[in-house]
Order: sequence, then structure tokens, then C-alpha cells
Amino acid sequence: MIKRKLGAVVLTTAMILSLVGCSKKNFDGNYTAEFDYSAIVQKDFEDTFEISDYEWKGTLIEPISLELSEGEYSYAADAEATMKNYEAYILENIDIFYYVFDVTEDELSEYGCSDIWEYGGYETKEDLVADFMSVYDISDFEDEESGEYEIDGDVVTLNGVDIIYDDGDKGEGWPLTYEDGDLVGQMYIDEDGEESVDVRFVRDED
Repeated sequence: MIKRKLGAVVLTTAMILSLVGCSKKNFDGNYTAEFDYSAIVQKDFEDTFEISDYEWKGTLIEPISLELSEGEYSYAADAEATMKNYEAYILENIDIFYYVFDVTEDELSEYGCSDIWEYGGYETKEDLVADFMSVYDISDFEDEESGEYEIDGDVVTLNGVDIIYDDGDKGEGWPLTYEDGDLVGQMYIDEDGEESVDVRFVRDED
């Protein structure tokens, strides 16, 4: 009887330890995210040219990869893809140049022009967008970070990541919360940290 009770105690203890060990999630793996960069571009245009009533079309996606491995992380944006997506996004929103050039459609005819790119001195809208994109370099879209990450329950914090767009000060880290198998965080698009965009990292299937 004593041996049986002792055996039951040992078995129960082993089960408890097993459950405790399993309670800590393993976040290691490769993740990908499609960060909607549209709000950042829109804010830049709206602040620069005082635009408030333009209805933007489509989205500008920045592909991001994230790798977590044994307490270390590496984070990188696909700069080449982002630059191509940016060009396509501006091409889709070619009418934004009415605001940039500060002219209305009705005024175009007064200058003998039928299209906004013609008004700007370009033969095609593609030429206008290509000239616009010429001020950028691939390095403008590069974003890489690496370092250590910490786990606190369902939150993984990437230490040293700046989550406030265009702010030179590094934050204490970027917290990503576990949700249905994904890691979800917020990227702030203004220096005050008041406006944010959700970023969802989807774990790659092994």
C-alpha cells in the first residue's frame, strides 16, 4: 500500500513538472509579415502638401522576415520588393500629383494639357512616377535589426527595436503578442507614438 501511494505521488509530481515545462511556449522559428506601409506614405504626402481630401487607392506592402532562435532574433525588410511596391502604389495614385503640382483638372485645359503628367512635362504617367522614384535609393527601404529577445508569458520582446517611425531614439524593445499562432505588434507611424499600424507575423510551417 505504501509503495503504491509513493508511486502515485511520484507519478503525479512528474505530471505536474511536465505540465509546467510545457506551459512555456516555444516561439523559435521563421516568421513573415506584410507591413502595410500605406499610412506612412499618406502621412508624408498629407503633411508635406497639406492634403486632407484625397482618397488613396490600394495598399503599399513591405514584406518583413523574422527569425527567432534560442534567445536571438533577426529582423529584415525586403527593400527591393518594397521599392517596387512603392512605385506601383504611386502609379495607382497618380492623381495625387494634382495636389503636388497644386493644379485642378479644370485648370489643365488652360495650359493645353489633358493629363497631370503632361502638365508636369512628362510624356507618360510612368515617366512621372519613374522621376519621382529617382530620388530614392534601395538603401532607403532597407531595415535590419538583430539582437536578443525575451519572453514573458505570451509576449515576445525584441530588444533594441525602434517601433516609432522616423524617430532616432531606440525604444526598450518591440513587444509581440502571441495570437492564434501568430505574433502581433504595433508599429507607430509618427514621432509622438500616437498613430500605429498592426503588424502580424505568421509562423512558417515546418
